[in-house]
Amino acid sequence: MDFLRKAELSNGRSAMLATVGWVWPKLVGTFDSQDVTTTDPIDAILQADPQWWAQFLLLCGTIEAIKIRGEMDGKSFTGEGTPVIDYLGQWDKLDAAGKETMRLKELKNGRLAM
Repeated sequence: MDFLRKAELSNGRSAMLATVGWVWPKLVGTFDSQDVTTTDPIDAILQADPQWWAQFLLLCGTIEAIKIRGEMDGKSFTGEGTPVIDYLGQWDKLDAAGKETMRLKELKNGRLAM
């Protein structure tokens, strides 16, 4: 069950970011770029330079390595203990009810994005 929860959270987090990436170009437009000239996400994937994809895969691999290293140090990816990555440093300031509320919000938003 732990593996399935990790997979659901990981896919949900990716889907939430992908939703932003899907909507952002439609609302704001694209960056001043010569290689990607469309706001259609599928067409933009095909227009992107292979060098960009290599950098993207390296970034994703680095994030996964940080998660694995954090879990080896006894930190949690699913939110039950000290988080692997706490960008704002706010997790330890929440009480038990606040943490449970944040976990539920993340799970429901991830499911919605998927």
